[in-house]
Amino acid sequence: MSNITTLLFDLGGVVLTNGWDENSRREGTEYFKLNYDEVEQRHNKIFPDFEKGNVSLIKYINEVIFYKKRNFNTDDFINFIKSRTKSYKSTLQILEELSRDKKYLLATINNESYELNLFRINQFKLYKYFIAFFSSGFLNTRKPEPQIYKIALNVLHKKPQECLFIDDRIENIEEADKQEIQTIHLTDVESLKNLLIKKNITFNGK
Repeated sequence: MSNITTLLFDLGGVVLTNGWDENSRREGTEYFKLNYDEVEQRHNKIFPDFEKGNVSLIKYINEVIFYKKRNFNTDDFINFIKSRTKSYKSTLQILEELSRDKKYLLATINNESYELNLFRINQFKLYKYFIAFFSSGFLNTRKPEPQIYKIALNVLHKKPQECLFIDDRIENIEEADKQEIQTIHLTDVESLKNLLIKKNITFNGK
């Protein structure tokens, strides 16, 4: 019998595609005909504060993109960023089953800037599945900093040993392991259900 009561999901790379990762930024610079190296250098300076919610989306874009005159506007760029997000249907199906069964508490521990996180939650109606979102943009701390895991455990009133954390980045998994949280390092989204079953997570009451 599994002792797991709580499933903690990363979002980007597990439930949804990454919101604004290196590939998306490269696509953005190609689409808007920008200098990638220049944009990336400016991005790297501000990104930690952006992801922790200390910098708004508008300020981030102004610093990274609109520090000089462009032939497109802020809304154009924000719409492009939002268009990069897709869902993983296989994971959403898993969440549908788990939330219907109501056997496990479902929450997220994810790194995401404040506005983009809200957009992604609402766009894909993730509030149907998750009771809480422990997001870097809400909490001013991000994975793999220990504090974000501790906040999640304290707020949920859960022992680490009864939680299972799923993430695609090894550094985040390694820190969760240090916190004595059970983990799945997800390298293939389509394999998630089988990996959960191996952890004795049950579906449809079975």
